Amino acid sequence: MTVYRYFNKIAWNYKWAILMYIIIFFIIAVINSTDSDEREVSFTETKLNVGIVDKENSQLSKGLRKYIESKNNVVDTREDESFIREQIFLEIADAVIIIPEGFDDKVINKEESVIIYTDERKPQSIQIHNQVNKYLSFANITYGDGVFDLEDVDSALKETVEVDVIDKVGKSNNNKAVDWFRNYFNYTGYIILAVYISAIGLVMSDFTDSNIEMRRKISSKRFLHYNMEIYLGQLTIASITTLIFILGSIILMGKYLGEVQFAKYVVNLIVFSVAALCLTFLVNNITRNKYAINAISAVLSLGTSFISGIIVPQEVLGEKVLMVAKFFPSYYFVRVNDRTISSLLDIRNELFMQLLFAAAFLLIGLIFSKKARRA
Repeated sequence: MTVYRYFNKIAWNYKWAILMYIIIFFIIAVINSTDSDEREVSFTETKLNVGIVDKENSQLSKGLRKYIESKNNVVDTREDESFIREQIFLEIADAVIIIPEGFDDKVINKEESVIIYTDERKPQSIQIHNQVNKYLSFANITYGDGVFDLEDVDSALKETVEVDVIDKVGKSNNNKAVDWFRNYFNYTGYIILAVYISAIGLVMSDFTDSNIEMRRKISSKRFLHYNMEIYLGQLTIASITTLIFILGSIILMGKYLGEVQFAKYVVNLIVFSVAALCLTFLVNNITRNKYAINAISAVLSLGTSFISGIIVPQEVLGEKVLMVAKFFPSYYFVRVNDRTISSLLDIRNELFMQLLFAAAFLLIGLIFSKKARRA
């Protein structure tokens, strides 16, 4: 097992690169766990900077303007599309509402009655659409005898209700343990990709040294045994890294294990680790340049985290972004973590897709490896 021991020795030389990722991750996890009981768990609207242009100047348009002003901060603007888009680009305004002439008639006929410009970089700007639609829906209900009863609209919009969502097993979803475990294991997807590609890739780059290659060729060790020991070394690093994250979740929030589907998270993380290890194998056979490996590690780990739902929730991502994300195992990894299941059979399709990606990465990596040996 000379090659295996040498592989682990080199990996130990890169321990600080691995520990840096892990330490930062656990610092964030500890912060999230210590204040989980104090954080706000209900939805609250954010005050946005909104510009309003009212060309109708009717009682209904004034009522809508008053309602929007009560929910947001109003900024000056004008009816000029290029000016509006410049305001949004410079973040002077988060949204701009244009109330055109004939507004009242369009509301009565249930037609599109306002023009809304929003900052697509800010998911919270969608609440402007919700506020406008809410007000106009209530106004339509009160319409009769040619007039809107705006006093009733104002009274209805001031009413509030307490809502407590209960899950399938009767426990309140206000329990932050469920959210903590979901976020914790989602973020492990980013760290695992970064550590696997960076650490294992850097170790493998050292094995391309010409002196090592010459010694291998003149040694009695068969090429198959040589590769088996290298793959065993990679599996060792991957197993230790994955185990650290699993044990970390138990140490930080072990008292809540009975309230979450912990087996789902563990199985999903192990399957994703297999896919990440196979992706690392592919990267190692494409290049052994240390600078290229570091660049690929950053791009793949951070890039896939943004588009697959690890950093930005999938529900606020665009359809086209999610379509691209489906070509990476991270997408299915996040889907499993976000789901509530009754048994592991409920997530068999997502787990199968991750294993399918693992097989594809492994096959393509073997093709590149074969070409490199021939060269």
